[in-house]
Amino acid sequence: MSGGSESDDSVTANGRVYIPEVRNEETPAVGMKFDSLDLVYNFYNRYAFLAGFGVYRNDETRERKRQRGISRCNCKAKIVVVKTHGSKKYTISLFAEGHNHKMTPSGRMHLLRSHRRISDSTKVLTKQLGSVNIPINQKVSIFEVQSGGMDKIGFIKKDIYNLECSVNGKLRNHDVELVTEYFMAEQKKNEAFYFKIEGDGDNRFSRCFWADATSRRAYGFYGDVVVFDTTFNTNRYDLTFAPMLGVNNHGQTIVLACAFLSKETTESFIWMFEEFKKAMPGGEPKTIITDQDAAMSRAISIAFPTTFHRLCIWHITSKFSVKLPHSAYKEYWGEFQKAIWDTDNKDEFDAKWNIVVTKAGLTDHPWLSSMFDLRES
Repeated sequence: MSGGSESDDSVTANGRVYIPEVRNEETPAVGMKFDSLDLVYNFYNRYAFLAGFGVYRNDETRERKRQRGISRCNCKAKIVVVKTHGSKKYTISLFAEGHNHKMTPSGRMHLLRSHRRISDSTKVLTKQLGSVNIPINQKVSIFEVQSGGMDKIGFIKKDIYNLECSVNGKLRNHDVELVTEYFMAEQKKNEAFYFKIEGDGDNRFSRCFWADATSRRAYGFYGDVVVFDTTFNTNRYDLTFAPMLGVNNHGQTIVLACAFLSKETTESFIWMFEEFKKAMPGGEPKTIITDQDAAMSRAISIAFPTTFHRLCIWHITSKFSVKLPHSAYKEYWGEFQKAIWDTDNKDEFDAKWNIVVTKAGLTDHPWLSSMFDLRES
């Protein structure tokens, strides 16, 4: 086990040796015996904490883990332990006490990796805070207040990040199983709850679809027009959230069905639409409104061949500020809005559109021309 600075701002002395001042009873010595390597490490790490440096473990009996982000200063301080044949004890055979750098101040000891530890109670609280979507930086602020300062927490923000990555990684290996259990419980409450889940070879999400009894019943009344939106992504799992929405007789938005998709491909959309048809009474919707996604358009033509496919005007108009020259957008956006919203028929729209496009000097604008060609949708 070696000792040294894990911080790239440590001071390296030219030929000078630094000897830590630690009480004899807490200082290693050749000949000390221990029942396990863990006890050796704990004793030496305790000594390092009192002395003002961090340690790392080089155990030749186990596979070494790759270590990132540690800057060594070639310090030779270390202890060596051996286990002789026929003995159950580990004995210190070498103790190199001198360091080629100054000791770390007590106010910075919490930054050294070997002295950082997340307690079991903190792990539980981290999980609870995560369940209500508290971000990591706010979690660390809460722990800092609880502990009375950042130097008293016992870890840094990166440790919480690594903890969550580890926990989430373990959960991901059981994603399909966990969500299936949840959906089955919902189905047990009400047999009309419909779901379908598919996973990859590692028992993780590939895609899933669900619709509860209320949504299925609502589709029978208000399923003439369906809005399909895939603009939302989950942060943790990088899945596309794909709700299918409708409007009830009060003009309120209602959720008809939902899905998580790992890929926004034609095949994925077809799978979802086929599950939608299985779940919903009455078959295909009369009209479906989407953005201009090409894969989605192909899937609709295959899965819903009799459905009118229309493009969402909001998605199109929201692009005007990006696609048009700034000056033209600023001066003529109001006239574009009147052409789009304040017309009652195709001829009136065409006339107003041509007038504003000509005034703005955008008759040859590729994107505007392509949108005009799609006006039937």
